[in-house]
Amino acid sequence: MLSAIQREKFLEISGMEYDGHSTKGEFLTKYPYNDRDWKMSPWLFKFIFDINTKNFYCDLSHRMSNNRMFGWNYFGEKLSKENIETYFPNTDFFVNFSNPKDTD
Repeated sequence: MLSAIQREKFLEISGMEYDGHSTKGEFLTKYPYNDRDWKMSPWLFKFIFDINTKNFYCDLSHRMSNNRMFGWNYFGEKLSKENIETYFPNTDFFVNFSNPKDTD
């Protein structure tokens, strides 16, 4: 299903290993951004893997924060905001579309 880089992104954002077969789902995580010291848990992680395009989309949200939405193609290249909003419509006032730990 997910490419190696997409599996890395899944772990990086959710703090959990990809199960290897789900194409969509959601779960609570105590480790957003794979950070074991995070103080405001739990977060809700939602994901979709589009088997036709091989794109991976995910949404990380917390009741005290705005949603963070992400997307990567099979090769690990970031998807556009418009592409991500196809699966996770922007319903909040402000939404981050990248990991704050990213430096590029």
